[in-house]
Amino acid sequence: MDFKLNNIFFAILILCISFLFPVDCAASPILSPSLEVKKIRYWPAPDHIRIVLDMSGESVYRVRELTNPYRIVIDIPGGKFSAGLKGTEIDDRTIDRIRVNRLRSGAQVVFDLPRKTLFDHFALKPFKNHPHRIVFDLIKSFSPEEITKKKKKANRIATSGDKIVIVDPGHGGSDPGACSMSGIKEKDVVLEISRMLAESINETKGFKAILTREGDYNVDLGKRIEIARSHGGDCFVSIHLNAFHHNRARGSEIYFLSIDGATDKNAQRVAEKENFFLELGSRYNTLEDDVQLILLDLTKSDVMNRSSFLAEFVAERMNRLNSISFRGVKQANFVVLRSIAMPSILVEAGFLSNSRDVRLLRKKNILKEIASSIAGGVISFLESNSFAKVNNGKTGYIEHVVTKGETLWGIARKYGLPVNNLRSLNNMDKDLSIYPGQKLRIRSKE
Repeated sequence: MDFKLNNIFFAILILCISFLFPVDCAASPILSPSLEVKKIRYWPAPDHIRIVLDMSGESVYRVRELTNPYRIVIDIPGGKFSAGLKGTEIDDRTIDRIRVNRLRSGAQVVFDLPRKTLFDHFALKPFKNHPHRIVFDLIKSFSPEEITKKKKKANRIATSGDKIVIVDPGHGGSDPGACSMSGIKEKDVVLEISRMLAESINETKGFKAILTREGDYNVDLGKRIEIARSHGGDCFVSIHLNAFHHNRARGSEIYFLSIDGATDKNAQRVAEKENFFLELGSRYNTLEDDVQLILLDLTKSDVMNRSSFLAEFVAERMNRLNSISFRGVKQANFVVLRSIAMPSILVEAGFLSNSRDVRLLRKKNILKEIASSIAGGVISFLESNSFAKVNNGKTGYIEHVVTKGETLWGIARKYGLPVNNLRSLNNMDKDLSIYPGQKLRIRSKE
C-alpha cells in the first residue's frame, strides 16, 4: 500500500514540475526539412547582372570571396539542390559561369568571375507567387575611356536641340510586375509598348526618345533618374499595366504626381504597388535626401503644373481609342514621378486582371494604337505653350505660345504674375488682345 502511495505521489510531483518548467520543443532533436535551392535565374543588364536563387524556405546563407582564380562562394548549410538543377555557362563580361556543388555540409553555389567584382546581395521573403529568394547583383566595371564615351554620348543628346522624351518601361528582369491568369507578364508588354512609343517619337523630326531599359533586366530607381537627367529629358513617361483583386476593372489611366495624396483609394493602391516594386530593388542609400531636393525643385520650377498639362494632352489622345476604354487622369504619390524634376506622367495601359483587356493586350495592332496615342499627346505637349522650357537659365525668360481660347488673365495666373507685369514684359497696350500662335515672354521664377 505504501508502495502504491509513493508511486501516486511521484506521478503528481512529475506532473507539477512539467507545468512549472515546460520542455523547450525547439531544443528537441526533431530535424526540419532541408532548405532547397529550387531554381537559379539570371538577367544581364548594361551595368550589372542580377542572379536569383529561388529557395524552398527562409534563406540562411554565407558568402565568401576566394582568389586565384577569383570567385564568389555561397554556402547554404544543410541545403540541397532540386533534382536536375545544374550549373550554367554565362556569356557576359562580368561572370564566366555558375557552378553548383552538392556537399555533405549542404548546398554550395559558386560564381566564377574573370576578375574581382563589386557586388550586392540580399534575401527576399515570399511575395504573391514569388518564393523566398537570395538575390545577387554583380556590378560591371568600365574603363575610364568607356565611362567618358558614355557621358559624351548622353551629353550630345542633351545638347542636340531635339526635344528629349524619356520612355520608362516599368519593372523588368526579376521583377515581372503584374501577371495575368494566362501568364502574361507586365514587364514584357510594357517593354513592347515602350519600344513602339520610342519608335513613333523618333520618326518625328526634332524629337528623340530614350528608353530607360531596352531589354528584360532590372533598372533600379536611381538608375532611371540618372538616365533621365544625363540625357537632358524634357519629359518623362513611365509605362505600366494594372491589376486588381477582382476582374471587373478595365481600361487605361494616366497619373501625374500628387505630393499631398491620391485622387482616390484606387489611385493610392496603384501608387503603393508600383512604389513597392521600385523601392525594393533600389541600391541608392542616399535616394531620400536626393528626393527632398527634387521636391523643392518641383515646387520652384512648376514641374507639377506642367505634368498636369502633359497628362491632359495624352489623355485627349487616349480617350479617342475605341479598343481600350479610358478611365481618366488621376493623381498619386509615385516615387518614380516625384524623383524626376521634369514634366512626368505614369500610364497604366490596361488591366491584366481583366480578360477582355488581356485579349486586347495580346494584339500588336492594339499595342501600336496605344503607343501612337501616347506619342501624339507627348509631341503635342512639347510643341505647345504648356511646355515652357527655360532657355538654359541664361536669359531668365521662358516662352509661352498662346493657344485658342486662352486669355491674358488666365496666362498671368498660370505663371503667378500680375497682368500688368505680363503686358510690360511683352510691350503690350491695355487694349491689345492676344491671338493663337502668339509668343509671350514670361519671366522665369528661378
